[in-house]
Amino acid sequence: MGELVRLVLMKLVNEDLLFNGEASELLKTGGSLETRYVSQMESDTGDRKQIYNVLSSLGVLPSELDCDIVRLVCESVSTRSAHMCAAGLAGVINLMRERRSEEALKITVGIDGSVYKLHPCFRDRFHKIVRDLSPHCEITFIQSEEGSGRGAALISAVACKMAASILTQ
Repeated sequence: MGELVRLVLMKLVNEDLLFNGEASELLKTGGSLETRYVSQMESDTGDRKQIYNVLSSLGVLPSELDCDIVRLVCESVSTRSAHMCAAGLAGVINLMRERRSEEALKITVGIDGSVYKLHPCFRDRFHKIVRDLSPHCEITFIQSEEGSGRGAALISAVACKMAASILTQ
């Protein structure tokens, strides 16, 4: 998300719509605007201090209007991200319900990831869209504390067991 925000900001700079048309060398550098900065800027309480501090650390001295525009860009990108993730999960959940020929599916989904855990709005946006796109499903979300490594190991173990059972049939 951070890189997407940076690319949008650079487009606005190049069109003279942000930072008086001037970007710092750091802001021009790919990967310089980390996703955690997007979370920090969206956590701003309205005084623009968080946004100003992040942009200053990137070598930019923003106006109040610049800060407002950057916040809008962050909100737009993170909302789109939450919607895209939600659409993928809703598609899987709806397919599960259809394949099981169930009128309503009750399911628990475990989720992990720093954006889900730390972004101030991502989780709520994500939950809402998954539920909106899966109206015949009762979905419970639980935050995984195990980390992606353990989850990947569990998925691999289940896949291996399923493959072994298919081969022995």
